[in-house]
Order: sequence, then C-alpha cells, then structure tokens
Amino acid sequence: MENGHVVIKLRKGERLEEDGEYIILSGHLTCSIGGQLLKFLREGEHAILHEQLLPDGLVYRACDRVSLFKLDRSTTNRNLEERYRKFEKEILDLMIERMEMLALQKKERLIITLVKLGKEVGIMEGMNCRIPKVWSQVELASYINCTREYLLSQKRLLKEDGVIWDSHLWVLVDWEKWMGKELVNLG
Repeated sequence: MENGHVVIKLRKGERLEEDGEYIILSGHLTCSIGGQLLKFLREGEHAILHEQLLPDGLVYRACDRVSLFKLDRSTTNRNLEERYRKFEKEILDLMIERMEMLALQKKERLIITLVKLGKEVGIMEGMNCRIPKVWSQVELASYINCTREYLLSQKRLLKEDGVIWDSHLWVLVDWEKWMGKELVNLG
C-alpha cells in the first residue's frame, strides 16, 4: 500500500467484495446483477462498488486471475454521486439490452453474444477477433438460454459458413463483417 492505493488480486471465480473504485490491471471480470451478466470488463476498465449508492445485487467476479488497482478515496470523492448515477444508468441500459436479447431467436442471441464478447474482451489478430476463454461452453449456453448441444451445433454451422475458425476458442473471421448487419442474416 502506497499513498492509500492498494492492488487487489482475485483468483478465477472470486468476487470483488470491498466498496470502492478500481482499475483493472490484468485479467477479466464479469459484471452481473441478479445473476444476469451485464458485461465483461478487461484491463484498463473501471469497476465500481458502493453499497449505499449502487444496487445490492451488483456483483463483479473474476473470469481468470485478476489484478485491480483500488483508487484512493481522496482521489475518487470528487463528483462521486454524479459518477455513480452515470454508472447506474449504464447498468440499467445493459439490463434492458439483455432483456431485449432474450426475446430473439437462439441463433440471433448467439451472434449478438459473440459480437458483445468480441467488443468487450476480444483480441484482434489481423482481420479476425479471438475471444479469450472467459466462459465455459456451459456458461455461454446458459447466457444465450440454450443447451450446450445446440451451442456446439451452431458453432459447427458457423465453421461451415466460414465465419469462425475451426478452433477450441471462438475466432471470429473478418471482424468487420461481424460488426456489420450482414452476419445476423445468416440463419
């Protein structure tokens, strides 16, 4: 600890428990509320916890080994409520996005989820986007509300369509196409 700053380390599956504002130094966190994933966070992004200003059900969980830099309260007290209100609005927008996604067909939910993962944690490799293993197949299937078997059958079809590589990871071929609308019309 130096000048009130602390580095916190989490192992896979551990929750961030202590109120405060954090910057992710390495690794990935999930941000969820009421058991519903809202977003993934990666290196350089902020995580905020405050039991009096944010919803009780807000949970950050490590997807892998995570290092977080806890900001000193004297640094974060300026415009505190305004930042928390902005963050609360972002959470609400993510909850609405999640509810709208669940109203779609399974294949559309999968495509939207892969794009979301690509945007939030994807690693660009040339023209392609590799999604690191932040979730198991069971967790991904649960998120899109389908069986693992359905997920694997769709992965096989996406491979056949040439939009993902044959890999144990999800490698989204030609990321620009994934960002466009033409891919949603695959199925």
